[in-house]
Amino acid sequence: MSNQPSLHDEFIRKVTDLIEANLENEQFGVNELSETLGVSRSQLHRKLNTLSGKSTSQFIREHRLEKAMEMLQNNVATASEIAYRVGFSSPTYFNTRFSEYYGYPPGEVKYRNSEISSDSIEKSSELKEPLHIRKDSNAENRNPFSRKNTIIAVFGGLFIIAVFYFIYNNSKEGDLTSSEAVETLSKSIAVLPFKNLSDDNTNQYFADGMRDDIINQLSKIKSISVKSRQSSDRYDGTNLSGLEIGDALGVDYLVNGSVQKHEDRIKIIVHLINAKSDTHLWSKDFNREFQDIFNLEKEISIDIAKELNLVLSPDELEQIGKIPTKNLDAYNLYLKGKHFLYNFDTENLDIAEKYFKESIVHDPEFALAYSGLAEAFMFRNWPRTSEEDYLKAKEYALKAIALGSDLSETHRVLGVIKGEYERNWAEAEREFKMALEKDPKNAFANLFYGRYLMYVKGDFNKGMSYANKAIQIDPVFIYPYITIAEGYIMMGDYELALKEANKAKEIDKKDLWASWVIFLAYVEQGRDDLAIEELKRGWSLNFAGKANLKPMLEVYGTSGIKGVFKWLNDMDINHAGEANVYHSAYWIAEKFAFLGEHDKAMEWLEIAYSRNNSELFKIKYDHFFKGMRTKTEFLALLKKLDLGDYSQPATFKD
Repeated sequence: MSNQPSLHDEFIRKVTDLIEANLENEQFGVNELSETLGVSRSQLHRKLNTLSGKSTSQFIREHRLEKAMEMLQNNVATASEIAYRVGFSSPTYFNTRFSEYYGYPPGEVKYRNSEISSDSIEKSSELKEPLHIRKDSNAENRNPFSRKNTIIAVFGGLFIIAVFYFIYNNSKEGDLTSSEAVETLSKSIAVLPFKNLSDDNTNQYFADGMRDDIINQLSKIKSISVKSRQSSDRYDGTNLSGLEIGDALGVDYLVNGSVQKHEDRIKIIVHLINAKSDTHLWSKDFNREFQDIFNLEKEISIDIAKELNLVLSPDELEQIGKIPTKNLDAYNLYLKGKHFLYNFDTENLDIAEKYFKESIVHDPEFALAYSGLAEAFMFRNWPRTSEEDYLKAKEYALKAIALGSDLSETHRVLGVIKGEYERNWAEAEREFKMALEKDPKNAFANLFYGRYLMYVKGDFNKGMSYANKAIQIDPVFIYPYITIAEGYIMMGDYELALKEANKAKEIDKKDLWASWVIFLAYVEQGRDDLAIEELKRGWSLNFAGKANLKPMLEVYGTSGIKGVFKWLNDMDINHAGEANVYHSAYWIAEKFAFLGEHDKAMEWLEIAYSRNNSELFKIKYDHFFKGMRTKTEFLALLKKLDLGDYSQPATFKD
C-alpha cells in the first residue's frame, strides 16, 4: 500500500502529463488545463498552490522551461527551435523567461555543459550560477586556451560552441527584428555622472550635458550597448566599487569623469574602468575652448571606442561627427533645458520649456531644441496629458522633423500623439517603429511601442518583450515594470502582476502608480486587507495622500473595499472639471465598472470620449470593463475608437 502513489502525487502526475501532451501547443494555458481536468480555474489554482507552492501559470511555464533545459543539454535543436517546441510564442519571450528561471540565457547552456564536462573541479551545483557572479579565484587557471596540455579536441569543441553561441545570439528573433535587437554579444558600458569641478555650482547642467552627449555619441556605435542616463544616475555619489556598480547595471565597462568650465575654456578628465575587475584602463585630459565642444565630444567618444577595440564604420563616424547647431549660445541653453527635462514634474518641465524656447531664439533652425520642447509638452502630466499640451507637442515635433531632426525621441512623441490623442493607430505604430529604427536602444521608444502592442493590439507577448527590453536597457526605469504589471492584471495573472509592480516599488517607494497597481492586484485576488495596507503605505509617503488617509481607512472599516471605491469616485467626480487632468472621466468610469454600475460607467466613458482622455487607448483590454464587453454601447464605443471587437483574442500564453 505504501508503494502506491498518493492522490496528491497522482494529481500532479496527471497535470504534468497533460502539459507534456500539449507541450508544443502555445494555446494550452490555464483555461485549457482547468477545462481538461474538469475543475474551475480557482480550484486548480488552490490545489496546485497547496501541493507545489506555485500558481497554475507558473507551474505550466516552469515545466516548459525544464523540458527546454533537457533539450538544450541534449543538443536536440537550436534555442529558437526549442522555444517553439516547448510552447513559447517567440524566442525572445522564451529567452527572457529562461534567463529569469536559470540565471543565464539559453545560448549559454552548451558552453556551461562543456565547461563542466571538461573540468572536474567545477561542481554540478554551479550549473545555474551566472558566469558573471562566480567568485572562483582559479578561473584563469581553468581556461582551456591557457593550459599547456590543451588538446585539439577540446579546442575544436569550444570553437564550435563559440560559433553556435555567436550565431544564436545574432539571429533574428521572433518578435524583434535584427535592427531592433540589443546586441547580446556587444560590449556594454555605462557613463556615470560627471562631477562639476567649476567654481560656479550652477555649471552642473554643463557636466550633465557633456555626459549625456557622450552617451548619445556612444549609442550610435552598433557594437556597443550603452546604458541610459537614468540607470547610471542612481549611482551618483555612492561609495560602491566599480565592480559593484558594473554588476548592478550588467555592464562590462564604466566611464566617469569631471568637467570644469570657466568663461570660454573647458577641461574634461575622462576615465575608463573595467567593471568586471574594477581596474583602471585609461584616462585622458582634454583642454579646449568652448567653441570646440562638438569636436571634443567626438574625440572623447572615438577614443573610448578605440580603447575598447571597436571598429567604427564610415556611417558611424559620420553620425558621431554631426554638429547640431553652429550657435554655441543656443547649444548651451539647450543643455540647460535637457538638465530639467527628465525630472518629469511640472515645475522642472516648465523650466526646460523656458530654456528650449530661449535656445530657439538664438537659433530658430535648431532641431534638437524643438524636439526637446515636444517632449516637455508631451510629458507634462503624462499619461493624462491635456489636449492643449498634445497639440503643442505635435507642433514642435513636426517642426523638428521639418528641420531635419531624425531623432528617435521625436518619432516617439509623434507615436504617442498619433495613438493616444488622434486614435490613428496605424500611424502611431509607424512612428514607434521609426523611433526604434533610429535608436533600438532607446528605453522610452521600446516602452511606448510595447504599451501600444499590449493595450491596442492585444499582443501581450510581443508587447511585454519590448517592455522587458526597455528594462534591459534601463534597469531602474520603473514604468516598464508597471506596464508589464498592468498587462498581467488585464490577463488575470495577479501574482505576476504583483511581482513586477513590486520591482517598481523597490526602485521608487514613493511612486503612487506602482502602489495603485499593487492595490488593484490584491483587490482582484480578494485580499482586501493587503490592498488597503498598500494604499496606506503609498499615501503615507505622499503629501496629497496623507490628507485623505484617515477618512479612507474609516470608510474601509465601515463599508469595505467597495465603499473605498465609491468614496474615491465621489472625490473624483467633485474634481472632474475638464481642466483637472488628475481626475479623468476614464478613471471614474473604471471605478463605476468595478462597483457593477455599468450604465454610469458608460456615461463617464462617453464623457471621456468627448474630452479625448488619452487613457481610452487601453479600454479594450482594461480589466475593469471585462463585465461590459458584450454590451452594445461598449462595443459601439470601441468602434468609434477604431479598436475593433473581440473576434481576434488577445495573445498571452506562457
